[in-house]
Amino acid sequence: MNFFDHQATARKKSLLLGVLFLIAVTLIIIVTNLICYFILNFSDTQSLRLQDWFSSRISLSISAAMTLTILAGTIHQFVNLSKGGRAVADMAKGRKVDTDSQGKLEQRFINLVEEMSIASGTMMPELYIMDHEHSINAFVAGYEPTECVLVITKGALEQLSRDELQGIIGHEFSHILNGDMRINIRLIAILAGILLIGQIGQFLIRTSFSRSHSYRSSNRSKHGIAQLFIGIALICIGYTGLFMGRVIKAAISRQREFLADAASVQFTRNPEGIASALYKIFDNQEGSQLRVTRHAEDLNHLCFAESVKLQFSSLLASHPPLNERISTIDTSYLVRFKARKHASKKRASTSKPSEYKPAASHPNAEPIANSTIGFAQTTIGLTNSHSLNTPQTANNSTQSLTAIEQTAGTVTPAHVDYAVTLLKSIPAEIKTLVHTPEGAKVAVLLLMLNETSKELHAKAIKQLSQRSQNDLSSPTYSQAKMLIDDITLRQRTPIFEMAISSLRNLSNEHKQTLIEDLSRIANTDEKITFFEFALVTLTKQQLTVSYGHRIKSKYHSFTDVSSEIALILRLFVIASTTNKKEQQTRFTQAIQLFSDNIQWVEKPTYNARKISHALNKLRLLSPILKRPLIDSFIECVMADNQVSPREYELLRLVAVVLDCPMPPLLPQD
Repeated sequence: MNFFDHQATARKKSLLLGVLFLIAVTLIIIVTNLICYFILNFSDTQSLRLQDWFSSRISLSISAAMTLTILAGTIHQFVNLSKGGRAVADMAKGRKVDTDSQGKLEQRFINLVEEMSIASGTMMPELYIMDHEHSINAFVAGYEPTECVLVITKGALEQLSRDELQGIIGHEFSHILNGDMRINIRLIAILAGILLIGQIGQFLIRTSFSRSHSYRSSNRSKHGIAQLFIGIALICIGYTGLFMGRVIKAAISRQREFLADAASVQFTRNPEGIASALYKIFDNQEGSQLRVTRHAEDLNHLCFAESVKLQFSSLLASHPPLNERISTIDTSYLVRFKARKHASKKRASTSKPSEYKPAASHPNAEPIANSTIGFAQTTIGLTNSHSLNTPQTANNSTQSLTAIEQTAGTVTPAHVDYAVTLLKSIPAEIKTLVHTPEGAKVAVLLLMLNETSKELHAKAIKQLSQRSQNDLSSPTYSQAKMLIDDITLRQRTPIFEMAISSLRNLSNEHKQTLIEDLSRIANTDEKITFFEFALVTLTKQQLTVSYGHRIKSKYHSFTDVSSEIALILRLFVIASTTNKKEQQTRFTQAIQLFSDNIQWVEKPTYNARKISHALNKLRLLSPILKRPLIDSFIECVMADNQVSPREYELLRLVAVVLDCPMPPLLPQD
């Protein structure tokens, strides 16, 4: 199962979520009617029969009021969460992490996420830390793989080793690639309506107690007592909603946690890392509970482990038991971790005190050659690594096309290793430069300038805003041009992606100015390279005010976007060959799937803005239509049975714009 199949599965789960929501609302209405029936008929000798009650006017009014209340709570939360992952991070009281942070723990966190982002082909998520939470937990949230947040507790950063933290990050990236984030946000909104009744009851009880203490008149005290009983009744109803909410979360989330654990093992090639992190939660007094935020219950199904303490956890928990998750990774780990802890305590009692070391770095740790993770690899959307830049024979062209498509949304150990090596190869001065907002701005401008001829550099700079001109001529960045000029083709995209993460910290005004300056540079020579249009489009997508907001599919037919598809296909066929006749042939073959009326144009007129607009429009295609579109782009690139790094870079950047992450091209063995 690849990225597109996972997205389709996630959409089916959305339908299941709707069905479960309707069942929950129905049960809450039934319970509410039963409570009201027994309260109103308790002292009435001529009470209605139960079957007559449900058809009475008062019962119908109560049912309508409950339904409207639940819908109001759900719609209100949907509106609140329309901003995406940032809104969820705010619910968790997260603090945004700047990429130029000097803290060692934060630097390690940033570095690990950068590695996994490069390996998976996603844009780097925004990072948040829950500073007041000392337990071990984390979650990702967002609507699209390219626009999300990753939130982690301070306790996780302080207590986990690098391998353990990498295991958790791999687990969360699995949720990003498998389409879990969108359904998780929808689940928060749906549960908000279900839990609203109980919250109203708690409010009424609090206010009734305050009134009984404040008012002395008997009449007002009677009102307070009545309000107290109503509040208790609503809380009883609310607990029904809470129970149903937890059942829904358990039904939607539990199996996905097993799959994400298995994916993390596959990504990192280190089963002991995530298993040791799970054991630390299992053995830690703080565990994984979130104690500061009042939204711990709402966020429970998003988190790496349970964020609230549950009764009847075997039935209602949204996560499998920790010991079961550890044993599924490897049946021997639980015993081995306990033995290590016992041995560590024994040594501590006879020698100097020493802190318990994580399993992955413990001096007595046993090497793991082949660990059983309890899942078939084909069930989690993982494939073996492919060296795609090796020329292929004609007989293998279909297989190569499939191989490229199958890498979408996947991560292999080879990709992680490649990302680690690639990051190490980037000079430290460039990393320092792009980890600050102003430095990142200079780096992106220089990357764009390098796509124009040197003779036009002065002309391009004169067209820029005064602020950008000052930055480029500043002594602070005098060495930046030399550094950017020396980077390799493979380093270029990762540097740009790291820079984007820092550019998100610019003010909205400065973001807009940068986007306009990039377009000016791209149009200086009245022609546009593939990297230029990808740079402009991705920068605009990642820095727009609506970044992270919910994106609704607008086009459900290729007919609505046929001219935009034709424009991008032209770019790909031009990239694949310089032979004019061959370009026309490949374009004609590719466009037939989408339209019969579009002909090859020898010298089309387009600029950066037009191409950017086309890609943004294609992004609004229904997700199910993006797969054949990506396949057509791959066919154009693979028409000569080989793919160069420059062609793949174009393919990957376009895929990212369309929210279909693709891992980097691995070097030839």
